[in-house]
Amino acid sequence: MDIKQELIMNVAQKCFNSYGIKYTSIDDIVKECKISKSTFYKCFSTKENLVGEMLKYSSNKFLNQSILIDEDNQKTPKEKLKEKINIILEYLESNRYFNVHILGEFSEINGKPVEEIKNIIKSRLVKVYYDSLIEVYGKEIKPFIWEVIFVIDSVTHEFDLIKRLNKKELDKDYIFDLILRQLELNIENLKHNKCIITENILYTVEKDNELEIEIDLHERFLETTKDIKVKIENDNLNKKLNEAILKVEQEYKLKNYNSLMMDAMIAYLEKEQALKIEIDKLKSIKFQLGDDTIDRQ
Repeated sequence: MDIKQELIMNVAQKCFNSYGIKYTSIDDIVKECKISKSTFYKCFSTKENLVGEMLKYSSNKFLNQSILIDEDNQKTPKEKLKEKINIILEYLESNRYFNVHILGEFSEINGKPVEEIKNIIKSRLVKVYYDSLIEVYGKEIKPFIWEVIFVIDSVTHEFDLIKRLNKKELDKDYIFDLILRQLELNIENLKHNKCIITENILYTVEKDNELEIEIDLHERFLETTKDIKVKIENDNLNKKLNEAILKVEQEYKLKNYNSLMMDAMIAYLEKEQALKIEIDKLKSIKFQLGDDTIDRQ
């Protein structure tokens, strides 16, 4: 994305938040940007196309922030969860009016129904909670994970509402501590009660979020193995390391996530200090893939 596109999107979001999408024209946007209409059309074909790209940009930015938090090995799982709650609050604040206006203005954007787009965005928010909650509280919460997500999502949205109605900033540590306290109280209660909430309550239409989470894990696994191969080549590391990562990929293709070969090759790669960050990430993803395989059996 170039500088002009980013400028137009930032200015457009301010205009949409202030006046609504329906009452903001392309003329209004180019005037605020101090650019010509022809420059606008070189970047975006229509106002609908602009809105679609804005949604994609903000959603991808949010997801990338979440991935960076996951990859920070200096933070504890609970610290990572707090950071994720923070980026969700920031996302809600910056996109609140924009998203509401979209629902009132468009039935579809760039050929895709708005309801489907809304569910994709919601799925990304849910996934950010899902991974971190398992990491913080362990696999034992899986039987009632959707109730836990419902609680944390509801409390986070409630704080966003409180901030908006009171028009004042709340101490972030206070917000995080209270959310986590409510979460932990609910987890203790849920351990002794039957689960009554499924993922479908979080969407306006049914969708297989478990499948989407698994697809994302596969993408991250392949990206990480690619990063390892590039690092081995660029840093002129032992050629046997490259053979090891190729065997890891072979086991992955066979879905042997918990095989002795997979574990042995990762253990061999782990001895190379230069690959520590990538291998830690790979092990985390492999664990989740292997865990999902066991759950499905």
